[in-house]
Amino acid sequence: MIFGKKYKITTQKKNELEKELKQLETVGRKNIADKLDWLRGQMVDDEDDPISDALDDKNFLEKRIAELKDILANCSVVEDNKNFKIVEVGCKVKVGFEGFEEEYTIVSSLEADPVKKRISDESPVGKALLGANVGDEVEVNIGAVNKKFRVLKIN
Repeated sequence: MIFGKKYKITTQKKNELEKELKQLETVGRKNIADKLDWLRGQMVDDEDDPISDALDDKNFLEKRIAELKDILANCSVVEDNKNFKIVEVGCKVKVGFEGFEEEYTIVSSLEADPVKKRISDESPVGKALLGANVGDEVEVNIGAVNKKFRVLKIN
């Protein structure tokens, strides 16, 4: 995660991040505080330091909280059901290549899931498609292979 980076996310993703943040700030912090209180009252073996492990958990939790706050402070929400004229984050785009057709949803790197055909705007294919119109052909360098994609439809 790059602090200060700008993100374009869906309303659904923003809600998920806000829910996670609230849970970590309340339940997550309380659980770690309770664990530390309990461990401080226990006999600790010098070779096994559960307090150090709990403090590591606390540091990880605080880093995630800071990351979520940064994302939420530096995000813009893409419009749901917008009438897209060009390929941009939030749209579905149908492309043709090598005799095949595929439909992808262009999303931020936070929401990317290639199995569900949700590709990041930072991926080679996503970057190449951004700004394209229906009928445009874009060339994508994927490792040692160059592929040409034709934009067939934008939703």
